[in-house]
Amino acid sequence: MIVKRPFHNSIWAIRDARIALVARALSTAGTSVTSIAAILLLYNGGVGALGVAAFLAALVIPAIATMGIAGRVADTMDSRVVLVAASLLQAAAVTALGFEHGTAMIFVSGVVISFAQAFAQPTWSALIPRIVGDERIGKAVSWQQGLAAVASPIGAGLGGLLVTLDDVAWGFWADAATYLMLAAAAMLIRTRRRGALAPVTDGALAPVADEGRDAASPADPADTGWIAGLRIIARDRILFPLFSAIIVFVVLVEGVNPVEVFLVRDALGATNWQYGLSEFFAGAGGIIGAAIAGRLATDTQRGRAAVIGFGGAGLLLVVMGVAPNFWMYGVVLTLMVAAFGIGNATTGALLMSRTSDAQRGRVSAALNGLARTGSLIALGLGGVANALLGARPTFVVAGIAGAVAMAVAGVAILRAQRAEASALAATPGHHGR
Repeated sequence: MIVKRPFHNSIWAIRDARIALVARALSTAGTSVTSIAAILLLYNGGVGALGVAAFLAALVIPAIATMGIAGRVADTMDSRVVLVAASLLQAAAVTALGFEHGTAMIFVSGVVISFAQAFAQPTWSALIPRIVGDERIGKAVSWQQGLAAVASPIGAGLGGLLVTLDDVAWGFWADAATYLMLAAAAMLIRTRRRGALAPVTDGALAPVADEGRDAASPADPADTGWIAGLRIIARDRILFPLFSAIIVFVVLVEGVNPVEVFLVRDALGATNWQYGLSEFFAGAGGIIGAAIAGRLATDTQRGRAAVIGFGGAGLLLVVMGVAPNFWMYGVVLTLMVAAFGIGNATTGALLMSRTSDAQRGRVSAALNGLARTGSLIALGLGGVANALLGARPTFVVAGIAGAVAMAVAGVAILRAQRAEASALAATPGHHGR
């Protein structure tokens, strides 16, 4: 019994959690094949920094355009239907990309895949806490991020290799196979959300409403759409300043994404294979970040870790911008992704733990849509910055700006945590720990 108890208390003891985590990790590997291959094909096709930025911008538009309806769908429709339909649509799009991968087809397929993901993402985000129970949310988010950190570089390395070998179609078809596996996983998962709180299977505890949060009550029909998701966040004294800062951080920092290929390939002189290899450094950092975030058990710890993680990632972007060679870049990239991973995992856990079950889909979709809006602005800024300043200065300026934004946010969040602690301590019948 002593040997079995740790496993019994683990999320891996839950059948549906095992299926979801493994299937999503495999899908992440497939997505990385397609993502890296598509960017390299565009780069080799001579579209330039603005062309890559335009492609990445096209990928975020579906999340922005659907953030209202996607949240309602996630909170009101059968999760199995949504996830299976989204996965099959993604499989069809990437299959077509295997037969024709010119610039126009890359753009069209990317938009279709992102459209389906705009509905799948909030649905998965709301379903996972239902599967594992509220007390395991932090560990579930960390495991998802850690497995993605392992799977992503494998797919990225394969994508870079296939482009080099001029045999990229097989990579796209492999990605299609992972989407089909994800659809099968959604069919096998017994736990489902249908818009009202239902029992959780396989031993996970059903979410219990916290004081002041009516998790068991269906949402008010009038309280729908992405505006509703924002209202929920605005009422939370911790989430509001944190996510406000994250949106600013996204605008200031994510502009380096379309510039990264030019930093690695041009400024550092890396090959296609090395560009794909950089994902392995990122994967190692992701594992480190997930492991650290998984050990944080309280919302206070998570809020502070989120600020430190994102702020540290900004500072490390500055170091990446001045890296003398690819290998030094890889080492700093590992540290940067670890810091970012801590921020990302703790933020995700905070979002789920401080939001009631009935509202998680709308909140997730609204915040994802706002973050993608920030990404769209950032991509434009990044493309222009690369054209005017070059890759290295763009990284340096973005990193400094992001670190400053999170430092300011840290002060606001620390004050909010102290105010919340004082209010809780003043509540009749409450005794501090």
